[in-house]
Amino acid sequence: VQETHTGLSNAYRKLGRVIQTAGDYHAAQATAEATTLGDPLEYYSSDAFIVKETLTNRPILLRELIQAQQTARSKRAAADRLKGSSSVRPDKVDEAISALDEALGHETYLTKKTQRVTSNLLLETRRWFDRTSSDVLSSLREYTLRQIEAERRTLALLESVRPDVRAIDSFGGPSRLGRASHPTVRRSSLASSQGPKGDAWSGVPRRNDSLSRSISGSTVVVPVLADEAANGDGTGKGRARALSGVGSIAEEDDDDKLDARNAASRLATSTF
Repeated sequence: VQETHTGLSNAYRKLGRVIQTAGDYHAAQATAEATTLGDPLEYYSSDAFIVKETLTNRPILLRELIQAQQTARSKRAAADRLKGSSSVRPDKVDEAISALDEALGHETYLTKKTQRVTSNLLLETRRWFDRTSSDVLSSLREYTLRQIEAERRTLALLESVRPDVRAIDSFGGPSRLGRASHPTVRRSSLASSQGPKGDAWSGVPRRNDSLSRSISGSTVVVPVLADEAANGDGTGKGRARALSGVGSIAEEDDDDKLDARNAASRLATSTF
C-alpha cells in the first residue's frame, strides 16, 4: 500500500535509507569488534597456554630432583653400611664410592638447574604480566574508542533524518505517527548533538587526538540523500557532515550545547 500523505511518504523513504545505512554501520562495527577485541584475546589465550606449558616443566624438574635426592641418600646409607662392616671387599667399596659420587653429582646438577629455572621463571613471569597487562589495556582502549565512534556515527545518522520527521506536517510530525505533539517551545533542537566542541548531551570536550591513530582507515561519512539537496525549506542544509574528525564541521551555537545540569530535562522533554 502506497502512502498518500506527501510528508509521511517522504519521511518513510528517508527512514528506509537510514535503516539500511545503519545496518551497514553495524556490519562494520562487528568487523571492528572482531579485529580490536577478538583477535587480541585469541592471541593472549594462546600465549597464556604457552606460559602454562612452560611452568609445567618446573614441577617435572622438581620431581626429578626429589628422586635424585632419594637415590643419593640410599647410596650414602649403603656406603655407611659398608664402612661399619667387619669384612669388606675392595671391589664392593670402589663400587659403592663410585655410585655415591655419581648420585651426588646428579643431585648437584639438578639442584643448580632447578635454581636457574626458578629464577628465570620468576623474572619472565613479571615481564609477561607487565607486557600482557599493558597489551590488554591497549586493546580494550582501542575497542572502546571504536565502539564510541560507531555509536556516534549511528547517532549522527539518526539525527540526519530528524528534520524530515518534523517536516511531515505543521504539527511537528510525530502526530502522524500516533504520538503526542508537544508545543514548539518544548521540542528538542534540530542542531546536531555532536560538534567540534564536544558532545552537547554530555558537556565533555572531545579530544582532538583520541581517534586519529586508531580509526584512520575506518572512517565513515554520512551520505547525502539525493532529494535532500533539492529541499527549498533549508531542512537539508548542513546535514552532510563528516564523522570521526574527518572533513569540516560547522561550529555549533553555544545555546544548543548542553551540560550535565540541564541534560536530563532536555532528554525528558525531547521527542523524535
